[in-house]
Amino acid sequence: MAEEEGPPSPDGGAGVRRAGGSHALLLALVLPLLVAGAGLLAGHFWPLDSRAGDGFYGHLTAGLLAVGLYGSAGGVGRPESRGDVYRIVVAITFGVVVKAAFIAGVLWLAFRGQPEYLVLAVAMAQIDPLSVSAMLESRDMSPRAKSLLAAWASFDDPVTTVLVVILGSMVLSDAGSISSGATTYAETLVGNAVLLVAAALVWLAVRPPKTRRGEPVGPWRATVQIVALLALLTVATWKFLMLGLAVSALFFRPWLGRWLGRATNVALWVATFLLGMLLAEGADFRVGALLGVATFVAQVLVGAVVTLGFPARDRVSLSLSQQNGITAIILALLLEPSLPQAVAVIAPAILVVNLLHLGSNALRDRIRFAREEFGSFFVVTRRASPPAGRTASVAGTGGRTSDPGTPEALGAGKEPPTPRAS
Repeated sequence: MAEEEGPPSPDGGAGVRRAGGSHALLLALVLPLLVAGAGLLAGHFWPLDSRAGDGFYGHLTAGLLAVGLYGSAGGVGRPESRGDVYRIVVAITFGVVVKAAFIAGVLWLAFRGQPEYLVLAVAMAQIDPLSVSAMLESRDMSPRAKSLLAAWASFDDPVTTVLVVILGSMVLSDAGSISSGATTYAETLVGNAVLLVAAALVWLAVRPPKTRRGEPVGPWRATVQIVALLALLTVATWKFLMLGLAVSALFFRPWLGRWLGRATNVALWVATFLLGMLLAEGADFRVGALLGVATFVAQVLVGAVVTLGFPARDRVSLSLSQQNGITAIILALLLEPSLPQAVAVIAPAILVVNLLHLGSNALRDRIRFAREEFGSFFVVTRRASPPAGRTASVAGTGGRTSDPGTPEALGAGKEPPTPRAS
């Protein structure tokens, strides 16, 4: 990233403005719109049938979600501060529920005859980890705030997914396709626990010995680890065990290099293309715009509470960090067979959220830069202006500065004091 020197920051460090705005705009708007536009064009010629939710379409969308969840949770490191573990837990549990409740409340007040919109509210109540990862490269935040936001954006996805399955089974009349074969939530919960235990046992068997941790593994062990990971992804996709998969990603981490990021990006672009194909049937901008605004406001409210005790700069950045992307797109695809207006509503909502994110952060940066410019100008002005005691002397001498002890400085008819003999 190119960097541009700015005025000194209030904390005394050198102010740096990173030229990351164009990259964020490219990732959040331009590329998704181009891919979705290509899908929209293809959808006019080859309509996509999403009604067969328990067939190829259902397993494809579940597989995309599995890759996205593993990619987001698998890249999270340890929190910057141990005390922030509690904040992360609150953000991904209580915070997600509060955001979903706020969004659902707004939609219920506006559309009281549409209880299925509550499921759409839950589907939007998460932060896109890919967009956050790109934003953290250019955002002026403390390492502690970056660590909190990265963990928040990664772990709220599986929680949101589970809530969509639970609420969808209660609200939607035909929610069997959402879970791709999981008939009840109890079975899903047990299945997630079994998958987590199985993943832990397999990783204990294939991980490197403790004495060689951090060293490159041999080709045979690396192949076994990758095969085990593919089996884990396959089972999670087949039985829709996304929570167990996301938790397994915290420790089940074979060395994949750049391939993990590439696989996650492929899942994003495939999901966006499918979203565009389904948008050929139309979009509901009225409901989508309200859903997007409510989602962004919900993050502002929850972020202000979660970041209590943080510096003001970090609090503002975290409160304005709402972005939606791969998880919201794939959840819309999963909901489409049971809720035909899911894509038509969530697609414009994602666009509104990302526009609000870019606009609010650009405005925040302008205000912050103007304050720093004014502060540096004020400091320079104070240093350049003469002390108050010398201002009167300068005015009385026609603008000439005079040294202390001279007749001009002492006044007419006055002699300088005689030095005391030592």
